[in-house]
Amino acid sequence: AFGLPFGLIMTLITGGELFTGNTALVTAAYKEGKTDLGGLMKSWGASYLGNFVGSLILAYLAFKSGTLGSGPAAAAIATAKCSLAWDVAFVRGILCNWLVCMAVYMASGCSSMAGKMTAVWFPISAFVALGLDHSVANMFIIPLGIMRGAKITMSQFLLKNLIPVTLGNIVGGAICVMAPFGMTFGKWGKTVDE
Repeated sequence: AFGLPFGLIMTLITGGELFTGNTALVTAAYKEGKTDLGGLMKSWGASYLGNFVGSLILAYLAFKSGTLGSGPAAAAIATAKCSLAWDVAFVRGILCNWLVCMAVYMASGCSSMAGKMTAVWFPISAFVALGLDHSVANMFIIPLGIMRGAKITMSQFLLKNLIPVTLGNIVGGAICVMAPFGMTFGKWGKTVDE
């Protein structure tokens, strides 16, 4: 409940790209005509790849430095996440990114650092407390768990967790958060005459 809000705050304040946030924000730009489908796919693809590479590097550094505890916690978390049924991982991904994108949306409306921190802290801490699944966080914790001894294959990591969670994150960001806001406050589903 400390590390993930801190990571999102750093990303938002520095202007970094987070795939899960882009599922909402860049989807909104696409639906509002501010980018095309190619731009949407480029944003999603580049942020996903960049987040994956960064997560793997950070997991390796955490492993080599012995930080984040050297005990079995990461291995146990990774094993549990890769033991979920596909539909459960998918739904946890939806719920998680619903909270993450609401945090991003609320923080974007705040002008002060304290306001942004508060807007981010509660939804992100909630997703951690609820045990939901965030594709980018899992890009870190599952490889770290593998480095710490979890008996998980790359196939299990991808098929049992990362793919369903990523798809759930897309639904959570694009449909559960941005679609209602886009239809209410934007041009989504409206004709030129409206």
